[in-house]
Formats: sequence, structure tokens, C-alpha cells
Amino acid sequence: MKKFFCFHCQQDVEPYKILKWRFCPHCRKLITDDGNGFYRVCDVCGANMPSDGEYCLKCGHNLQGGPDKNPEMERFLSLYKRRFWASGLLGIGLVVLIFFMILGILYVSFYFVLFGAVFAVAAAVLNYIRQLMIK
Repeated sequence: MKKFFCFHCQQDVEPYKILKWRFCPHCRKLITDDGNGFYRVCDVCGANMPSDGEYCLKCGHNLQGGPDKNPEMERFLSLYKRRFWASGLLGIGLVVLIFFMILGILYVSFYFVLFGAVFAVAAAVLNYIRQLMIK
């Protein structure tokens, strides 16, 4: 199998292949190396980067001359986004649970009201019959 280079963990790897995507067996990130052997080298940290990359994947240095990315902040934001989604799904689950609880309460209360109405009508009929028997 052809060797590819993972720019995230800076190693030559034999990737896992799923459909057309390749993933590093060490860091489990998507490999962007096309296997042609051409890399760019970061001016700041010396890490290898994809030839079409805009930022260094290791230190966040911008190769186009713009502001650098902060890799620690990127990790924090990705973790925050994962937690945001988890809390959002939990919130949606709670709303659905409360909805079904309210629906169940209304369903049960409808039958309680129906039972009460039938009981009231039966009591009224029995009371009317008793009044007729007394006279």
C-alpha cells in the first residue's frame, strides 16, 4: 500500500480508507496528502504542510501573511462546539419528554373528566329515580 503523510501528527502512515477518504491510524484525522510527495515547510516551526494549505496545522502560522491562528483556541472551540451540540440534544430530548408527559396527563385527565361526567349523570339519574319512588 502507498504511504501517505499525516500533517497533523507529522508521520508517514498507511491510512485507513473509507470510501474516498483516508484517515490517519494514529491521530484519526483526515489525511489531506494526495501522495505526490510535495509539501510546504512552515517558516515558524518547520512542520510539513499540504502544498495548498493556508495555515500551518501544527502552530497556526498564516502563510499568506494574514493573522495567525491559535491552535489552542481552535481545540477549545471544537470542544465547546461538541459540548454545545451535546447540551442542545439533551435540551431537545427534555422538551420532547415534557411534551409527551403533558400529552399523557391530558390523555389521562380526559378519561378522569369523562369518568366524572358519567358518574355525575348516573348519580343524577339515581337521585331522580329515588325522588320518583318517594312520591
